[in-house]
Amino acid sequence: MTDGPHLLTIRLRSSPVLQASILAAHFAAGLTLFCMALPTVATLTLTMLVVASTVWAWRAETAKRGMSLVLAADGAVVQMFGKGGDAWARVLPGAVVFPTAVWFALGWTDADGRAHGRRFMLTAAGVEEPAQAPDQWRRLRVWLRHRALQRARLDTTDAV
Repeated sequence: MTDGPHLLTIRLRSSPVLQASILAAHFAAGLTLFCMALPTVATLTLTMLVVASTVWAWRAETAKRGMSLVLAADGAVVQMFGKGGDAWARVLPGAVVFPTAVWFALGWTDADGRAHGRRFMLTAAGVEEPAQAPDQWRRLRVWLRHRALQRARLDTTDAV
């Protein structure tokens, strides 16, 4: 997809802040269920959904461990999985960049032509900051705003 120079390699990690918020939000949701006057079947069904949501969110956050994102100058990104698999991807339109958090989705097509995607929610605590490159969080946000989102806009304009 791209052979351009790489700007930055970002190693991801699980964010303790996000892990705590996952547990707190789901605990509050579960507690609310027991304070409501619902039929037993509805309470059990909703409790199972809250537990399933907790497990799904926890697994998504811990899956970031050992993953790296290699950011390219042309707005592409290599999503490198911890177990050796990697994929060239593009940031899809709709990313949101704030000083404290970023939300974005990566999209790619495999060798069989099937489309795949993965959504990310990252905070500064979820990005490893090595001593030799202490500004990776800032550089990721700048790259998303100026390279990746610009490229995503161009890709959608070309498709129309």
